[in-house]
Amino acid sequence: MKGKLTMDKNTTKDIIEILIASPIEYREKIIENEEKLKTKQQAILPGEVKNKPQVKKKIKYCFDAINCNCDLESVTKKLLKSKIKQYGILLYGVSGAGKSMWAEYLAQELNMPYIKKRASDLMGAFVGQSEANIAKAFEEAREAGAVLVIDEADSFLFDRSKATQSHQVSSVNELLTQMEDYPYPFVMTTNLKSKIDSACFRRFIFKIKFDYMTENNVIAAIKEYFGKTIKLTKEEAKELKHLAAGDFKVAKQKLDILENKKYTRENIISYLKQEIAEKNIPAEIEPSKSMILQ
Repeated sequence: MKGKLTMDKNTTKDIIEILIASPIEYREKIIENEEKLKTKQQAILPGEVKNKPQVKKKIKYCFDAINCNCDLESVTKKLLKSKIKQYGILLYGVSGAGKSMWAEYLAQELNMPYIKKRASDLMGAFVGQSEANIAKAFEEAREAGAVLVIDEADSFLFDRSKATQSHQVSSVNELLTQMEDYPYPFVMTTNLKSKIDSACFRRFIFKIKFDYMTENNVIAAIKEYFGKTIKLTKEEAKELKHLAAGDFKVAKQKLDILENKKYTRENIISYLKQEIAEKNIPAEIEPSKSMILQ
């Protein structure tokens, strides 16, 4: 044997008790000792603190960097004060604009658990599986008293008249039924609102659109992500079109890695323009004089 077996007094005592035990007692002792072994294997490593609580970082949400079809900060404050907690919210619009993050922020400020499900978590390969997964997700959230968020709403709430299989209609109906009965805030997000069955919209009390940033949003986001010392003029900010919060996050990560966190106006503008170029958005055509005269 490569290793040396060592036994303390307690281990020797356990072995003796097992040897003289009856068959039933023998089995119970084996189980007891397996539990003791698990406890030893889960022993705290050097430098670890026993029962150290996992402190979740508090979410900060920069409303000044968000472009919505409503005053999102005001709506949020009113939701926090409201005694009614049963409502549905549809968040739609461009990708990376802060939809899911706002839903998590809302749960945090309501002091409620936050449960997020993606379409891939709920869609099943077999008939009836999607419906069962949807029901299970709502039951889990109901028991936790949580704000439930489902991403990619268009994967579920598509136009039922275009469904090719009966189970596709069943999954939509199951989701709508669960939404109707859910007693806590329920949020769905999508980048493709046009694909959602129009009959489903009435299930959402609030429908909030997230769009690309305005120049004022861009200036606010620069301060939020890169500090107050970096200042852009409105003209410079106006050139940075089709940006969302997610673009700032990626640009900052690139600057941290490639530029060793060297934040200058030139670097920031350059990296943000790279993110804009990746979207392949057609350039806006300036109207000609003849078009204006017409």
